[in-house]
Amino acid sequence: MNPPPLVNYLIAQNETLPVFNASMYEFIMAGNGVILRSIREGLSVIAPFLEGTIPGLAFIPPQFHLQYPKVPSHLLEEILRLSQQVAPKEILFHLCWSSNRWQLKIPPQTNDLFSVTRLDSSANILIELHSHHIMEARFSSQDNLEESGFKIYGVIGKIFTQPILRLRVGIYHRLFWEIP
Repeated sequence: MNPPPLVNYLIAQNETLPVFNASMYEFIMAGNGVILRSIREGLSVIAPFLEGTIPGLAFIPPQFHLQYPKVPSHLLEEILRLSQQVAPKEILFHLCWSSNRWQLKIPPQTNDLFSVTRLDSSANILIELHSHHIMEARFSSQDNLEESGFKIYGVIGKIFTQPILRLRVGIYHRLFWEIP
């Protein structure tokens, strides 16, 4: 049996998509444009890549499915507390699902006032987020360069006045899709 291709290409002739068959992602030409589908343990995403209308093809709605429960508020409060403690430097957090619960980890990193860089691989991490201390919760061009896997990325800003958390799914540098 051959391994699946890194990338696969499909045409949505009806609303039922075939079983996912790619190591990274699939481009799907659909009635609502070109969409990107990717699946990994704990997460599946169908996101708009190139919006448009392609007559005769099936409409495939965007989808975001997290296999696990929402991250509990006490972990988000701990992330906020640690971010405030480290400020004015940024800090990076990993959230992983293990033993039927979310676990918070602080990976090895270098950090300063305007950046944080992980020092090890994060391929198996499902959620990676970092602080922007007093700045807005906005993804920077540096974030776009560094966030290269398929996972949920987050940034927390205004941590002392009105903490705001923004989340997006990143799919192997091909797409960033903000999660409302």
